[in-house]
Amino acid sequence: MSKYVEKAIELEAEGDLLGALNRYDMALDDPSCPWDIRCHMGIVHNKLRNYKEASSCFDTVLTMDGNHIDSLFGKGIACLGLNMWDNALDSFLKAIEIDNVDANIYYYISIILQSNGDDKAQEYYSKFIELDNDEFKQIRSFYDFGLIFLSSELELANDDNIINLKAFESVLKSFDLSDDEIEGYLKTLPYDELMSKINELNDAYFVENEKMIIRDQYLELGFDDKDIDDYFVIDTIDVLKEDIISRTNKNPFPEKNHIDIPLYVNNEKYIFEELFIEDKDSKTVKNKSKKIKDKTKPLQRVYRRHYKVIRDLVDNNDFERAIWYCDFIDEAMISNESFKVNFMYFRGLLLSCLNSDLDKVLDDFNSLEKNHPEIVSDKIYIHNKNNLENDLKKAFKRWLNEWKNIRYRFRNQ
Repeated sequence: MSKYVEKAIELEAEGDLLGALNRYDMALDDPSCPWDIRCHMGIVHNKLRNYKEASSCFDTVLTMDGNHIDSLFGKGIACLGLNMWDNALDSFLKAIEIDNVDANIYYYISIILQSNGDDKAQEYYSKFIELDNDEFKQIRSFYDFGLIFLSSELELANDDNIINLKAFESVLKSFDLSDDEIEGYLKTLPYDELMSKINELNDAYFVENEKMIIRDQYLELGFDDKDIDDYFVIDTIDVLKEDIISRTNKNPFPEKNHIDIPLYVNNEKYIFEELFIEDKDSKTVKNKSKKIKDKTKPLQRVYRRHYKVIRDLVDNNDFERAIWYCDFIDEAMISNESFKVNFMYFRGLLLSCLNSDLDKVLDDFNSLEKNHPEIVSDKIYIHNKNNLENDLKKAFKRWLNEWKNIRYRFRNQ
């Protein structure tokens, strides 16, 4: 074996990936260099998250041997990193035809299928668990992908942790990114890198916002666009901000906030605190909106007790009785609207499990949110709403599986 390859393997084992890559590159001109050396280079590129370069290396080897197992697996990893999940699945499926005892391959296939909502995901994941041993225990030690990947992994492992995907998606949408760009970030960037990217976008957005404020302020002061353009060329943003503040005797510039989004949804599944709902009087402009807060402790106990009953019924797939309890709460004379909102949403999702007209239910729910816009931005309300939806999705899966079992037994009688 080439001395360069031997040194590269040694450096790679020590964690010096750039040094290893340099030695592999030097080995290319060595007559004793292995023919599939670019596969080794591709593996290092994958570890460095240079997925495009990695993919090119694996393609070179696969043109010489289309069944080169390590290159097929490496190509799958590279495609995941490039957000080409369909191509990754094709590569992994071809690899599994050649090596059907590699836990790694089953693992990645199951994650991709789970993210696509494919029922076969659990089958591949079970095979991964069956084959998993000491040799494969570091499966994800070198490759860390996005939050959608991690969410699918937790679902397959029946882990109770819930990835805070909606919060991340909402923040990314605020930067006017396309759906494809948002999906790309959520699929390829692990938590730390995604937070860095979000704050990078936030910094850029903040600078553009400051420029817009500066321009608007100068226009109000009587300057024309050409003068303002010249100012931007001559002076820095900070200098122009100070000039605006000096001229107007006020500071129109907001403080920059560092964005910090927790990876997981709050461990406290449901927060039973009351929300403030503004009761707006539309009859006269003079009347100020007043805040209604029901402070009765008995009401909180009723809410908790009935919610527990509903949760138990859902766990036992008794959806009809669960809906009866939701109707009871909805029709009760409760002054605190926020309690009723949560139950209304819960009932809507239950009805969807019974193949009822979910669109009609959600329309009613959206109209309620429209009447009380304060709810929509309340953290407690959003927290409970997200968890209610997640619970019902799980309940629906249980109900669907039970229905399949009943239908199977009926057909075989």
